[in-house]
Amino acid sequence: MGGPERVALLLRGVNVGGVTVRSADLRELLVDAGLGDVVTVLASGNAVVTAPSAAAAAAAAEAALEARYGRRIRVLGIGIRELERVVDAYPHGEDDDRTPYVVFELEPGVAAGLATLEPGEGEAIAAGDGVVHWANPKGTTLTSPFAKALERTAKNRVTTRNLRTLRKVLAAA
Repeated sequence: MGGPERVALLLRGVNVGGVTVRSADLRELLVDAGLGDVVTVLASGNAVVTAPSAAAAAAAAEAALEARYGRRIRVLGIGIRELERVVDAYPHGEDDDRTPYVVFELEPGVAAGLATLEPGEGEAIAAGDGVVHWANPKGTTLTSPFAKALERTAKNRVTTRNLRTLRKVLAAA
């Protein structure tokens, strides 16, 4: 086993109608949970930490969040090298007409199921390892056929990030 690694933490369902977790509070909470070199990224529930493993970082963050906010907030922990691979593997073109997303599964098998859904007009989906790469026409993030299916079938079992946000997370690492 190697030493500590840099890990991205992606919180699910914060600052979008659920619990508000301010960046300064998140940073303090993660430091208090014993995670090192904590950097928060944007105001959207993203952080980069040093931890023994991605799983250990996510577990520590979830426990600290639940203790602070009184409810479970799911956290995806992903090693920075793995996150780089996910971002680099994004197969859809990027342009001004579509928004690039990565949908991360929080439970095994969810991404594979989502990848079988039929994309709507102008959308593109592609399966990755534990993720779905998704591009949708600008302005349809909540209303496209895939977005509606995602909400209906996997809402609390995934966390979604804009590809540009993920690049900012990587830059902060």
